[in-house]
Amino acid sequence: MQGTRPCAARALSRVVVNILILAVVALLVVPGCNSNKRPPRAQQVRPAIVRDVPTPLRGTISAVCRFEGAKPVLVSGIGFVVGLNGTGGLPLPADIAATMERQMRLNGIGPSNDLPGTPFEGMTAAQLLRDPNTAVVVVQGAVPPGSPEGSTLDVYVRALNATSLEGGSLWTTELRLGLPSQFGAVQARVIGQAKGPIFINPFAEPGAEADGVTRTAGRILDGGTVTLTTQLLLALDNPSHSMARAVTEAINNRFPRGRSDDGPIASGRDSEFIKLRIPYAYRDRQGEFIELVRYTAVDQSYPEANAKRFADALLVDASLSDELSWALQAVGPQAKPFLRNLYGLADMMPRLAALRAGAGLNDPRVVPYLVDLASTGPSRYRTAAIALMAKVDGGPEIENTLQKLLASEELPVRIAAYEALASRAEAAQLRRLVLSERAEKNPVSRRPYDVLQAISRSYLPENTIQGVSRELVEGKFFLDRVPVGQPLIYITQQRVPRIVLFGEQLSLDKPLLSTMWSDRLMFVCNSPEDPTRIYYRTLPQMRSGEPVDGTGRTILQEVQGDLPAIIKFLAHTPTPERPHPGLSFSYSEVVGALYGLYKDRAMSAAFSTERDRLLADIVSLLSQQEIEVRPERIGQETQLVVFDDPRNLPAERSELRDDANGILVPLRPVVAEQPGSPASGG
Repeated sequence: MQGTRPCAARALSRVVVNILILAVVALLVVPGCNSNKRPPRAQQVRPAIVRDVPTPLRGTISAVCRFEGAKPVLVSGIGFVVGLNGTGGLPLPADIAATMERQMRLNGIGPSNDLPGTPFEGMTAAQLLRDPNTAVVVVQGAVPPGSPEGSTLDVYVRALNATSLEGGSLWTTELRLGLPSQFGAVQARVIGQAKGPIFINPFAEPGAEADGVTRTAGRILDGGTVTLTTQLLLALDNPSHSMARAVTEAINNRFPRGRSDDGPIASGRDSEFIKLRIPYAYRDRQGEFIELVRYTAVDQSYPEANAKRFADALLVDASLSDELSWALQAVGPQAKPFLRNLYGLADMMPRLAALRAGAGLNDPRVVPYLVDLASTGPSRYRTAAIALMAKVDGGPEIENTLQKLLASEELPVRIAAYEALASRAEAAQLRRLVLSERAEKNPVSRRPYDVLQAISRSYLPENTIQGVSRELVEGKFFLDRVPVGQPLIYITQQRVPRIVLFGEQLSLDKPLLSTMWSDRLMFVCNSPEDPTRIYYRTLPQMRSGEPVDGTGRTILQEVQGDLPAIIKFLAHTPTPERPHPGLSFSYSEVVGALYGLYKDRAMSAAFSTERDRLLADIVSLLSQQEIEVRPERIGQETQLVVFDDPRNLPAERSELRDDANGILVPLRPVVAEQPGSPASGG
């Protein structure tokens, strides 16, 4: 009996311990009356978004995401222009004047300013604003989506206190998101700046006041610079970490990080947002990159299956041609075998869609089909085929075809062939420079790729397979020579200023007498053997509304040579290093002088110019009544505002067409043309 007592005691103690443990657990699990724990919050469940996506495009990024920041961004600022000829200094609204005075004082403008040797030495900010050779302007531009730091754009300039901006140059002006604002108002983020000479209607008479052209508005070609990369985001319709990760991986798989990229192209921020950066290879083709991302397949496991699906759909539904073209190109090289069966389709819409994708993938098999379409296809598709030919490394067959098209009787075809050849010449020049740098034994002396790229665009040698040569004239514009076809002068009016001369030899028709600009500029030659005599009388310099040098200076100079020599003389600014004579004309003035010679039939050449694309963009935005101004932070409301109304620009140049050939304007002399005359062939 005594031996069983210890066992019973131990069993009883175990029961007691178990009861105590259960009691403690019960106290922990069941909250008491004085418990401080709060019940779990009810989570707000957002209804799932289901997009109505065409069946062939299901599974692409566009089916599960939306872009934020994929539209142009409105930027603007209030700037200061100098170099006018007594046409500025008019009274300003009080808030604008206060804004400018404060900004100028912050920049060190005052009686002890650092502008010695200039007309503004010792002037206060208020005196500068009232000077007749200065003006305050509104500066506006549209920054393409995702534009990286350092990218450039044209900007629109409108005077606030001047009757003309002719001859003016904009001081560096900050460009902020949205509409311009004065001090005291909420200041938006600075994402760019603008500066440079103002380009006004070059086909008007400088200094004239009643020729029907408004000179209070103009633009600065390539004068805006992005200083802060604009944000480009993908937002998932239905937040999901797994889907965000899959989309991020799909983009980085299609666009692997390049040597010049700062990081991966796509980086997930959370379950809803994915941040994108424009790859360096697409820094001048942001729109193309956005479309490729939009139609990239999320599942990258079977690219051939995706390519077959898109190609089959293109045969069935031509209405999706554009979308499926991007989708096929987004697949990558694996899509080429499926595209090759579509290059010769009879239906033009899917055929052109396949050719566009093949050219984007640099498929050499696309070349014969593009050559055929560019040479013998319908007019509305020829220029599209020519533009695609510029992208493909197809060998000399492309250059030979484009050379023939330079002599086309259709002006749009001729210009498109030149643009394609110039693009290919730049690429060839860049390849030569890169190979030359790689051969350099000392790595320290090798020039950066950006420098080589700039050089390749600034100079094109003669006698290349592309047949386009280029030189930079006085740092003001490019002079391109295309020695093919009938004589033609082609003028660009946006981004990079260019004067393009078509034909083997362009010269003035002598003897000649051509006067323009109220007889202030005159070209005279008595015989074909004589040099051209050029008379030019400058406008009188103005101060306080009064001329300070009478009627201006008179310059008389003889120029020996053809039209390129005359162009260089007009643009040259004499310096101690280069003292030979010149008239120091701006790009706009050189173009105006050429147009004056053309109107007076002083040369046997047609004359053509681009339509005003900057104005076209603004008018397009006005027709939509709004432009997106993206918020600076996620979650803030997007604002929609209207561009400053540009209706005070020249009415004769606001006629816009939507067709592909509508970017060209053949100009004709004012005098009546005779049938069969050289000028009537433009």
